[in-house]
Amino acid sequence: MIVSNATGAVRGALGYLDSHVEEFTRTLGDLVRIPSMSASGFPPEEVQRSAEATAEVLRRAGVENVGIIKIPGVHPYVYGDWLKRPGAPTILLYGHHDVQPPGRPEKWLSPAFEPTERRGRLYGRGTADDKGGVMAHVAAVAAYLASAGSLPCNVKFLVEGEEEIGSEHLAQFLAKHKDMMAADFIVLSDTGNFDTGIPALTYQLRGICQVDVEVQCLRQPVHSGAWGGPVPDAVRILCGLIAGLQKEDGSLDVPGLYRKVARPSAKQLARIRALPWSEAKFTREAGMLSGTTLGGERRYSVYERLWTRPALTVIALEARPILGSSNQIIEAARARLSLRTVPDMDAREAGRLLVRTLTSKPPQGAKVTARVTGTAPWWTTDPEGPAFEAARRALRAGFGKEAAMIGCGGTIGFVEPFARLLKGAPCLLTGVADPACNAHSENESLHLGDWLKAMRAAVHLYDELSRVPVARRR
Repeated sequence: MIVSNATGAVRGALGYLDSHVEEFTRTLGDLVRIPSMSASGFPPEEVQRSAEATAEVLRRAGVENVGIIKIPGVHPYVYGDWLKRPGAPTILLYGHHDVQPPGRPEKWLSPAFEPTERRGRLYGRGTADDKGGVMAHVAAVAAYLASAGSLPCNVKFLVEGEEEIGSEHLAQFLAKHKDMMAADFIVLSDTGNFDTGIPALTYQLRGICQVDVEVQCLRQPVHSGAWGGPVPDAVRILCGLIAGLQKEDGSLDVPGLYRKVARPSAKQLARIRALPWSEAKFTREAGMLSGTTLGGERRYSVYERLWTRPALTVIALEARPILGSSNQIIEAARARLSLRTVPDMDAREAGRLLVRTLTSKPPQGAKVTARVTGTAPWWTTDPEGPAFEAARRALRAGFGKEAAMIGCGGTIGFVEPFARLLKGAPCLLTGVADPACNAHSENESLHLGDWLKAMRAAVHLYDELSRVPVARRR
């Protein structure tokens, strides 16, 4: 392994980063201007354009063998590598270039796809999730190659185009390109930091199961005055079904759901309980209105509820828009439910239990149909050992603060399949988001000071991992 000039190379790369931050920020802004929504109903040509722009950014950074990988009917992946350190470890750097839809335009203080800097933050869809995360690693690689002409280890980039819609075709992609993905470490750019200025390593993700439910009572809408009262109201019945899924203590009233919910280990509970907690800060950052209270299972701490317990949310509700509505009893109403799963739950089985609960006793004889429309697995690991120690040192060097060891309530479908493919290669989950970034909401933003710290941490990370002994799994 070649490490003789690592310290000098790190200093050179850090110096290059500091003197080229504005250039990297402009490049990020160019990527953010591309409305690369992977969700159905949005132009797939924009996701293709985003892939092409990402590939060009990798080429300019000095990454080699850059190409756009296509599977028929699937949003494009971008691949590139630098493999000129024989005998050194290989890092697979993962991120995604697709983004969430912007939501309500009137709620943005500046247009979603016009990156705008305000008070040290860059606003725009994708700034934090995940174009900023991808660019942190692109910048670190570019800094090494521009200042030293080489990297301390080998790297591969995989930038996905359908992460925001659940990585639905990931299994198909892996089956076709598994040899290309061979690596000793996986580093993700798509998780968050514990707080602004405080880095984090994420060691557990919840999974997800999506269920669509419809309630129908009538063949057609009818006059609410002529028929209201005795005629069943599909909207009220649907709302009642959803409300009935939660017990008084905050747990979910879905028989059988908790049979396979794993208990956190003593070490995990100790990590969680060691983290600072402020309810006032949490509610403020969540945007909760004054007077609203926290929900979920009250017998568990909030971090336990977020990271180790199932949760159910309503992410869409369809009946009749207020604009254009009239005095009618509507014939049908629909909702999309998002069920977060935890170790050792099976997402499809959890979905079947939820479907059975919703459809087993239809109120007033209503026609209730429900089906599982998508799943992604949970993931967890033991965050100990040389790779995690190296990552903690790198984050401390980049941020000047110790890294928090955290779970995440969200889902990244990529992690578990790749960890399995690479036979237990350490997965290091980092990112550039902070609690104030509003990912998936209006006014998403990136803290530019933390972004530079994340770039600097990435420089240290490649150096640190280059000296970690690896077991050859290929």
